[in-house]
Amino acid sequence: MMNQAEQTAFLKNGLEKLYQEMEQGDSILLKMCDVPEEMQAGPEDAEGWCKWKLVPSPVTAEALDALEQKTGCAFPSLLRTALSTYCHYFGDTGLWSQPFDAPLDAIQNAWNPTLVRAGYLPFAWDVEGYFIRCIDLANMPDEDQCPVMQIDHEVLFDFDEDVERETLQPIMEPVADSFQAFLEDIFSGWFALESRKLAQRYIDGLREAYVDCGGDEVWDAFEKVAHGVSTKDLAKLRELYPELPASLEELLQFADGTYYREYQKGEKVCLYFLGSDLEEYPYYLLSAKQMIKTRNDFRDWGDYLICREYDDIPVDGRITDDLEGLRWLHFSDCMNNGGSSQLFLDFSPSGTGKAGQVICYLHDPDKLAVIADSFDEYLELLMEREYDFVNEDTVDE
Repeated sequence: MMNQAEQTAFLKNGLEKLYQEMEQGDSILLKMCDVPEEMQAGPEDAEGWCKWKLVPSPVTAEALDALEQKTGCAFPSLLRTALSTYCHYFGDTGLWSQPFDAPLDAIQNAWNPTLVRAGYLPFAWDVEGYFIRCIDLANMPDEDQCPVMQIDHEVLFDFDEDVERETLQPIMEPVADSFQAFLEDIFSGWFALESRKLAQRYIDGLREAYVDCGGDEVWDAFEKVAHGVSTKDLAKLRELYPELPASLEELLQFADGTYYREYQKGEKVCLYFLGSDLEEYPYYLLSAKQMIKTRNDFRDWGDYLICREYDDIPVDGRITDDLEGLRWLHFSDCMNNGGSSQLFLDFSPSGTGKAGQVICYLHDPDKLAVIADSFDEYLELLMEREYDFVNEDTVDE
């Protein structure tokens, strides 16, 4: 079990990392209404939304002692540390929100005397507001052996307040092996999980787009033969690109490429899978092997663009001019065999760019432009445009 100093470092590092990932990935997650003045990181917009920031929690040991006395329940030390480290609005992650002006609201709102009497300490609701999250105190003071459980609050309506633990135990659902493990899952995996969910929504929407355009047979034929990336190829791709977005990985685990991809010997598959900012213009998804093979190709032939050799060719200022330091992941070619447009993930942006931004190369006339700040944002763009690259014309090709 961690000591006090280790607990504080664990909480600070985890919360700060989560905040940083949200700031870099989708800063809208850091905006709220009615943000206390102490937590405001900027001015409110016209609708009252404001970016919030992490601030030290005002919760004192004395306040926690008083709450324990009031509820008749001793809190695990890691929970006490969590409540007294930072104020935040991480409720959407499955953690809880802890505003500066009401830092103990989450645990007070989740409080349930029936669960406490049965040996379960409620500390928060789940994101959807159906389940009460609890720490099972049966093995205290060994916190590492106290799992996090949850129960649908409506189920509790079927029992008297003095229901026995033995009755509740079978219907408590496991969430994590310990409170520390619960926090670790959120700190290290929440953003990746959300990205994977986004990729799944993208695939589901793409399937519907094909069906709506009369391309259900095309999609069904593809889905029957396609398979996910091999463990070996994915490991090699991750080795070259440790920053590989979880959403792109999820697409590859569904289908390892749609660009002349030979899933069955002698039979190559071509399927329009992606789009860009170009209206109704389709692109293929490259396989992991193709991404690896072509990783340096643009540096070899696109040097005149990176080095800005021609003033009349527009190159986005968010793109680096350092050819030697160029780290791009080539993930897509357009319908014209990539000859007129290609898409890249940029892991070496200029000082005004963002690592992981999506770049579109367009030929004739030549152009290099950032079309999204991240791969997730890129997928959202395609969904917002309702997969306009899938239509009767492109499905019939």
